[in-house]
Amino acid sequence: MDTQTKAEELILGADDAEDASAESSDAESEYSEQGRSEMIRQRRLESDESDSDVESDHSPVDAEEALDSDNDIGSDPADDAGEAGTGKGKQLLSEKEVRQAQKRERKSGVVYMSRVPPYMKPIKVRHMLEKYAQIGRIYLIEESEKRRTRRVKGGGNRRRQFEEGWIEFKNKKYAKAVASMLNNTKMGGKKHGFYHDDLWNLKYLPKFKWRHLVEQLASEKAAREQRLQTETNQARRELDAYMKNVDRAKKMSSIRAKRQRKVELGEEVKPLDDRSRSVRQRDVVVREATEDQSSSSGKRRRTQDTQVASILDKIM
Repeated sequence: MDTQTKAEELILGADDAEDASAESSDAESEYSEQGRSEMIRQRRLESDESDSDVESDHSPVDAEEALDSDNDIGSDPADDAGEAGTGKGKQLLSEKEVRQAQKRERKSGVVYMSRVPPYMKPIKVRHMLEKYAQIGRIYLIEESEKRRTRRVKGGGNRRRQFEEGWIEFKNKKYAKAVASMLNNTKMGGKKHGFYHDDLWNLKYLPKFKWRHLVEQLASEKAAREQRLQTETNQARRELDAYMKNVDRAKKMSSIRAKRQRKVELGEEVKPLDDRSRSVRQRDVVVREATEDQSSSSGKRRRTQDTQVASILDKIM
């Protein structure tokens, strides 16, 4: 810029050079401001796009699905049956895929975890066991609501706790080896870790597959729903009987009130206990025995008498 201004001074003179330098500086400032605003707008667009990408990658639905996949045996068996019946959202598998699934099932093994350490989640179980073998599905049973309420009232933590669980290994040989190796041993990890001194309680379930667990949980759910339905029907019947008794009591009280008013007015009223009640009875039917029936009954008596006489002779 210095050489350009000097050349302009020599050609145009001092005044014209000053005007030209002022115009060039104004143009440069305008250009710099436009470039700066354009850069800011571009950065904002890029940041918005990156935020939208992050939100799409970590949407709540995906997070819930990721959490559910760690502690899920698949969807609810009853829901699966309903969807299979309607045929919505389900694609039929080919024979090759079915054979592959059966092969994976035959090769897999299930380990039972009789005790889950406090506040341990399925993700932590997977993280601690994946270093020994490949893990499939994990299902942990959460503590009952009654027990959780009692624990929280006693000053316990509000975090979720699990009581027992099942772990599917993709290879049953490794499942059996891991269960026998880790059972009644420390979980380990970092020295000051929360689960360092807890013990593994693992047992390999021979000839037990994941579908058996699904069937067991489905049957328990059906039994629980049936029991709840029975209790609900019984409570409804008891309520209906109670309401009938209440209505009957109201009617009797109104009848007594009417009779009392009649007595106060001096009218003659019969007592309730002296009312005549007519009961319809069936006629008595007398049937005469036929000759065949009488002869057969006589023969039966004679045979019984002879048997009794022979027994008495043997005794005497």
